[in-house]
Amino acid sequence: MAKIKQIVEGLIEIYKTRDVYELVDLLDITLIKKELPKGMKGKFFRDIFDNEFIFLSNDLCIQEERMVLAHELGHAILHVDLTISYYTENHLQVKSKFEIEANKFAAELLIPDDLDLTTIEGFTVRQLSSYLEVSEELVKLKFERSII
Repeated sequence: MAKIKQIVEGLIEIYKTRDVYELVDLLDITLIKKELPKGMKGKFFRDIFDNEFIFLSNDLCIQEERMVLAHELGHAILHVDLTISYYTENHLQVKSKFEIEANKFAAELLIPDDLDLTTIEGFTVRQLSSYLEVSEELVKLKFERSII
């Protein structure tokens, strides 16, 4: 997963931002907020003309929206060769791998490396999650094999 960290760092270096909304705009991905099927928070879609769309549920709070958007952007950046039919046909084999990669992308994008360690020293995963306004899962993915 070190490769994902490098991809995110390169993206931030090129576009001079880690703001997920700015990145979606700069990458010319259409963001559509609407009512989605029950249980679905977001979905990335690339059509046959290579137009890219991220659909977000309009029921999300701002923190969750940022996380879901970062996750879907991860699919757009990391999984460029996969089509919707590939996901559908191979859902049992590959979904969890791609979902974990998209979550790792979101963690690297939303949690900066230059945190003031004196501020967060002694924080639990739950406290760090609250402080950074991201899920505990993203905190764990960011800091796996770390001191946390």
